[in-house]
Amino acid sequence: MPVIQHPLFAHPDENSLLWRYTDMPKFLNLLITSSIWLGSLEVLANEDPYEGLLGSVRFPHRIIKSIDDLPEEYHGQLLFDAHLSGVTENTVEAVFGNWYRFQETICIKHESERRDYFINCWHESKRESVAMWKIYGNEGAGVAIISNSLRIKDSLCSNIENIFLGKVNYKDISEVESGALNYFEHILCKQSSYEYEKEVRLVHWHIGQRHNPFENAHWDSKAFRFQNISKDLNPVKPGISFTCDINALIERVIVSPFAPAWYVSTIETIRDKFGYSFPVQQSLLLEKPPTPETAGQIIRTVIQI
Repeated sequence: MPVIQHPLFAHPDENSLLWRYTDMPKFLNLLITSSIWLGSLEVLANEDPYEGLLGSVRFPHRIIKSIDDLPEEYHGQLLFDAHLSGVTENTVEAVFGNWYRFQETICIKHESERRDYFINCWHESKRESVAMWKIYGNEGAGVAIISNSLRIKDSLCSNIENIFLGKVNYKDISEVESGALNYFEHILCKQSSYEYEKEVRLVHWHIGQRHNPFENAHWDSKAFRFQNISKDLNPVKPGISFTCDINALIERVIVSPFAPAWYVSTIETIRDKFGYSFPVQQSLLLEKPPTPETAGQIIRTVIQI
């Protein structure tokens, strides 16, 4: 089974509704190809530069200029290490420099490896979101696929390569925390400004031709930075497709509240053409409140039933 539980990933409840708001071309591609698309984290970073590299939250050294600026837990550890070694104050500064270099190495390495990760995003919620429709529904031409973690797992079980599923953590980038060495922690961490997305991610780790950013680099101990870091000039792989059982994946499809009424019948026709069985419904988000006349009709209908 390719969708597996990573120990660092908080898993959504099996019965929690997961929504994927998408435009019509992407939805049609899902139906036509029977495959789900995981996009490159490097490409997503074009819209959110903190994707997979969460600034000072994970790399506090970049806001620290000397050993005196270190938070107490770091400062105490460095002094303790120096005391055990019986070194002088100058050596303490050297220890600080080595720590700083190590942190910067992690930072550059993680940024270089963003292109090795591919994700597919879902919204966890009990109900529809007007904001998600407006952001991801392509101005009235979109749909929302409703699923859950069990359906997602079942729909992808024929694949060989592993995929992970987990809930995104949201952090304030001004907070300083110790550096994380497991890059998966960064993959499921975003700025708190995106907390409204309530995101659940499918994550695939695919190691392609690995670039070495330090190939011609050297450490400048005075400037506290690497010089001559080389950029990866190879084209970024935009994404990876995985075979998907559409009937297993989709519980139902909701058509955008901003879409015309004929969208429902059109999608049903396309669904039937490809042999799928999921129900298609028009969103009721923008349905007008009942008037005295319509309320009376509803009451009479209920009484008749």
